[in-house]
Amino acid sequence: MAAVTVAAEWQLLYNRYYRKPEIYQMQWKHVDLTRNKVACAPFGGPIAVIRDDAKIVQLYAESALRKLRIFNSTGVQISETVWKNPGGRLIGMSWTDDQILVCITQDGTVYRYNIHAEPIEPNSQLTLGADCFTHSVVECVFWGNGVVCINEAFQVYCIPDFNNPKPVKLADTDLEDFPLCMAVIEPQYTMSGNVEVLMGVADHVLLVEEDGVQEVGLGIGPLQKMVVSQNGKLLASFTHDGRLLVMSTDFSSVIFEYPCESALPPEQLAWCGMDSVLLYWDDMLLMVGPYGDPVRYFYDEPVLLIPECDGVRILSNMSMEFLHRVPDSTVSIFQIGSTLPAALLYDALDHFDRRSAKADENLRLIRSSLPEAVEACIDAAGHEFDVSQQRTLLRAASYGQAFCSWLWQPFSTGPHSRDE
Repeated sequence: MAAVTVAAEWQLLYNRYYRKPEIYQMQWKHVDLTRNKVACAPFGGPIAVIRDDAKIVQLYAESALRKLRIFNSTGVQISETVWKNPGGRLIGMSWTDDQILVCITQDGTVYRYNIHAEPIEPNSQLTLGADCFTHSVVECVFWGNGVVCINEAFQVYCIPDFNNPKPVKLADTDLEDFPLCMAVIEPQYTMSGNVEVLMGVADHVLLVEEDGVQEVGLGIGPLQKMVVSQNGKLLASFTHDGRLLVMSTDFSSVIFEYPCESALPPEQLAWCGMDSVLLYWDDMLLMVGPYGDPVRYFYDEPVLLIPECDGVRILSNMSMEFLHRVPDSTVSIFQIGSTLPAALLYDALDHFDRRSAKADENLRLIRSSLPEAVEACIDAAGHEFDVSQQRTLLRAASYGQAFCSWLWQPFSTGPHSRDE
């Protein structure tokens, strides 16, 4: 019955199972994602929250004093500070790989904080340059330890590494209108070793580097949204006529396309591992894979997608979920009707606990495959979020391990050889 209960919560996307367990109930009070700018560090790290100054403050609802607050991933506040930075509107905010919070204001000033909301000096000297002071910063795209910004004069500036924060001006784009969307290919995935910026412009994409600009992907646009995969090889994009396009980042081939029901671009677009893409509209999360029908999840409150290397965390006002592909070891045990060795070992433990002779029968069936069954139970336990389920999987592994010595009995040289 346990296997049926576990697998009942999975969703099948073509031939791969996905699950979306709730990891935490958020402990914070009165945090509304729709009225705040929010930055979430990867790998379950801290969450920075500051009121969005583009939104109207409700009279008497909250203090007019803006505060930068930092929470852990369960919504417990770690620290806060009054936001006093005079550089105009906050344009972008993100965590670096070193868990430094970077905030960029419209005059191009870069402010940095640690997780205790303490400014990292010298903040006042870190700026994107005079051009961004004269022509306000309009948009920022962050990656691991760097950022790319575009200003009102359509100039593109980059800080490749916040550990050595020197702004670099990229090649002139000669744009007359802002790009419809922007994405970044990180330096570690480019041939030159420098960042490449992708801009959706008219029916094509501009690839902007420090040394020059290229037109790529002619005829595929206009693109409304773009996001690069974790390994830098694939680009997911949403077209003006409502199609999800996934192609290689060198634009040599389209991997697949999916016509969505709406031409309205999603609010958020994110990769879920390497096997699927998430599109979020204000009440629906659509998960699309290269084959089969998509999976739909419905929400009655706003959510924020936080891409991770193996899935996507989904933050709402109330909870934190983790949408990810079900590991093969977990599928082998809990898939309904599974007769794989790991499933029979897990079942044998259940019979053993109920003092049923069926436990011995199961063990005999998988006698030659016990080591791989034990391994699968340990691996599944490592991917499990439910503590009691994790404990049961480890008990099953321990139970199977005790019988692995059977495999060595034919090689013993006498009745006392194992004791020797």
